[in-house]
Amino acid sequence: MARICLSLTGRTIAEDLAVLDLYRGQIDLVELRADYLEMSEMLNLRAFPERAGLPCILAVRRRSEGGVFDEGEGVRLVMIAKGLTHARSDTSANFTYVELESDFRVSAVEEACRIFGTRIIRSRYFFEGPPENLDSAWDELAANLEETPKIAVMCRNAEDLARLAGWAKGLPSREKIIIGMGPHGFATRIVADMFGSVMVYSSAIVAGLSVAGPGQPDPATLHDVYRFRRIGAETKVYVLGGGVSSLGSRSPQLHNAAFASAELDAVLFPVPAENAREFLEAAEALGARGAAITVPHKESILPLLGSVSEEARAIGAVNTVLRGPDGIWHGFNTDTIGFERALREFLGRADLTGLRVTLIGAGGAARAVAAVLARLGAKGLIVNRTLSKARELARRHDFSWAYNDERSLDLVLGHADLIVNATSIGMSGEEAGDPFDWYEFTGRETVFDLIYNPVRTRLLQRAREAGCVVGNGLGMLRHQSAEQFRIWTGREPPADYFE
Repeated sequence: MARICLSLTGRTIAEDLAVLDLYRGQIDLVELRADYLEMSEMLNLRAFPERAGLPCILAVRRRSEGGVFDEGEGVRLVMIAKGLTHARSDTSANFTYVELESDFRVSAVEEACRIFGTRIIRSRYFFEGPPENLDSAWDELAANLEETPKIAVMCRNAEDLARLAGWAKGLPSREKIIIGMGPHGFATRIVADMFGSVMVYSSAIVAGLSVAGPGQPDPATLHDVYRFRRIGAETKVYVLGGGVSSLGSRSPQLHNAAFASAELDAVLFPVPAENAREFLEAAEALGARGAAITVPHKESILPLLGSVSEEARAIGAVNTVLRGPDGIWHGFNTDTIGFERALREFLGRADLTGLRVTLIGAGGAARAVAAVLARLGAKGLIVNRTLSKARELARRHDFSWAYNDERSLDLVLGHADLIVNATSIGMSGEEAGDPFDWYEFTGRETVFDLIYNPVRTRLLQRAREAGCVVGNGLGMLRHQSAEQFRIWTGREPPADYFE
């Protein structure tokens, strides 16, 4: 089972040790990134393993390899030698590993590692994406069976992740480290065992240290959100498909807590993708059994699925997929039930008869919202930057439609009991904005934003300052996620799912 390694990037040994103490219960070993240390700390390198009290990796990473060391190879060699010399008979007082790049071949250092029991991690980094011939690169790293080969590849997209996952499955069983760097490589940090990795690297983000590598999570995220130590070969994989902003979603926290409460060996994590096709390819390469779908893939994924539920087809968008035993993907939409339940809780009423509502947006989420508003008896107005899309959606439900700008002020004022934002404008990770920035709130409106991250968008903040009652989409997320749980597992979600 893969272990969690904390990469320490403090300026001093004392700072690194203080941060280590904050995470001690969440990690299994620690990497001292000596390239971040002040040069005056060189004499203290040797004492670090004993003071740390955990298996330790020594790394002095060159800037060309993603580190910050640029004092020259001679100085770097001296630092590595300082860390390895005067080895103790008690091996716990020595560095367990030292990382040496594939082009760093110094026989004296390698011999010292063999004598003192320090294992070499032989590494190579590809920051421009996977090399054309991964096998050739691997053969060079894996030639010495006494060393631990490490290959780190920048995943530029979900396609790179799928390629890396497929390639890693064919590697022989031995101690090795496979890393997909960047947001699109996040899966390699969560299901490291699937890639055959003996460890996953993390950074002390919460403690304020510099992130040691692109895409490294905080140990608390691995430990608390993803239950990393419980993930194994038999763990069922579910994924979240969306853009890079999906890395900030609350879905993993909700679903993984539910899996834990239901005592299911399962995990959900985000797989950012540029398009729906690449997402599904990556999901299949990771062996995913199901997925939650968010923007921008809710509509574009439809033609790629083997079947779509009647409700999802009527809405024209999917937010949940299940992969059958035959490998065929089946699509569903739980946005409607999620929104309806959340809206009823927010408004404290069972129906919307007589309520005049402005709905901002005409995409997949807006179509689910419009269906609920119509079913509950509201009189609706759809506003959108593209009038034809607003008109198309409005006609489905006998609603009015208008441009989302000042030209529609009189219409909006006549439909301002409730204003609902169903666009992604204002979402964390997206370009900050306000989808209704031209409208001046009177304070009599009730405003609901499907976005929940940030908790209060610019739209909600403006409305609240004007005296409006406001609410966000976290309740909707919880209810729609509960339905996803039912679809994926065939079971009722645990009682504490909504806490």
